[in-house]
Amino acid sequence: MVSSQQGGRARSSLLGRWLAPLGRRWLGTLIRVETTTPLVALTFDDGPHPRYTPQILDVLAHYHARATFFVLGRHAAEQRDLVAQIAAAGHVIGNHTFHHVRMPQTPRYRRWQELWSAQRAVAPYGTRLFRPPYGGQSYGSRVDALLLGYEVVGWTFHIEDWVAQSPVQLLERLNRQLRPGSIILLHDRLVQPRDPAAADRTPLIETLATFLAQWEETYRFVTVPELIRAGRPVRGPWFRPAL
Repeated sequence: MVSSQQGGRARSSLLGRWLAPLGRRWLGTLIRVETTTPLVALTFDDGPHPRYTPQILDVLAHYHARATFFVLGRHAAEQRDLVAQIAAAGHVIGNHTFHHVRMPQTPRYRRWQELWSAQRAVAPYGTRLFRPPYGGQSYGSRVDALLLGYEVVGWTFHIEDWVAQSPVQLLERLNRQLRPGSIILLHDRLVQPRDPAAADRTPLIETLATFLAQWEETYRFVTVPELIRAGRPVRGPWFRPAL
């Protein structure tokens, strides 16, 4: 005979298995897309930058690649023509807050203000995609993004492009981790770089050109929304203080 305690545990287990997919859907963060189609999403954070972002746009256009730019509201407000240029080229613009705040350590009213202000700064080109600065996220900040209608986008891998590296080193890290359905974290601008030498995005731009030339016959580089539509989005728990 099954005891009431055992029955309660069984019901709890069944309920947990039923609720888990809902939790991943509503509170999970997008980290990749399960697909056998050779598609990859390049994403760029912290811009736009008046010098480096146009160069990146030129490289992407040359190789018929599209990307997703998670822009800072304060930079977008200073570079409105560049924001329009990004959108006109077929790229997607996401929200990265207005001031690049650390979301877990920021009071709720300020988090909402950061998202609203950034969304206004990129209007009418913004989408409901959000990437928290430094990748930092708490349960509270995730719920805030959910209430404001945002899909939170993390990444599959990064190449530490906030540290000064040669194009050879950057390219090796990209090639080693590349897989179909990946979301790759890159930066077209660095906010308060830990390594001042890394503020120069020239090595990354050189790497990007080589990388796209190397893989243009194998992979198609698409926006995050395009990648989501191409397979099964994989969302997982993403609660961390900061990268």
